[in-house]
Parts: sequence; structure tokens; C-alpha cells
Amino acid sequence: TKAGIDGHMQSADNPSDSKIVCTEMYRQTQLEDWTKAMKVWYIYQKKYLTPIHQEGYHWLFKPFVEGMKRSNSITKLGAYLAMERTKHLKHVLTKGRTKDSLVGNLFCKAIHPIVYAAGVIKNFNKRGR
Repeated sequence: TKAGIDGHMQSADNPSDSKIVCTEMYRQTQLEDWTKAMKVWYIYQKKYLTPIHQEGYHWLFKPFVEGMKRSNSITKLGAYLAMERTKHLKHVLTKGRTKDSLVGNLFCKAIHPIVYAAGVIKNFNKRGR
């Protein structure tokens, strides 16, 4: 996984997958500060997560993003979780100088191990071919 020209994370096995996830999240949620959120997510990922986390994230969230195309409820949920996660990541990156989000904190505590496990499984399956 590496950063693309536009700062989006790109998966080594399919660089367009991550761009699809990031672009579609932005398009669907219409969040005004999406560019800032992506920078926060990128910095946090570089400091605290691994390429395995990133691969798992894109593998798991591509179907979620597809669901956002068909469901306004899923889009609203995605936008809400994205905003709350961003608040929590900012809190971590500023060493507590910005307000934390309980929802974002709990979401990260749950999702980071899940996406890591998904990344491990995806890599194991790639090697098994």
C-alpha cells in the first residue's frame, strides 16, 4: 500500500481499489471537509497502522461503499462514522488537544483489529493461489 499522487492510499495489488473507496465515500457522503479528513486518516495510518490494515480496510469497505450507492441510510451511517472517526484520529494526533469522539474512539477500537485481520486473511489467500 502506498500513497497515490492525490494522497489517497493505494493497494499494491489493485491501486484503483482504494481510490474507488475514497472517491465513492466522498461522492456519497458529500462531506465538505473530506480532503482534510483524508489527510488526517493518511497521517494516522502512517504513524499507527500498517499496510495490512489498509488492505483489509479497502477489502472490507468496498462492499460497504457499493451499498452506499443503493441506500441513503448506509450513506448517512458512513458519513457519520467517517466524521466521528476523524474527530478521534485528530484527538490522537494532537495528543489530546482536540475534543475526542466516544463513537469514533469505540469504532476505531473495534474496526482496527478487524481490518488488520481482514488484511492478513487477504494476504494469506493471495499467497495460497
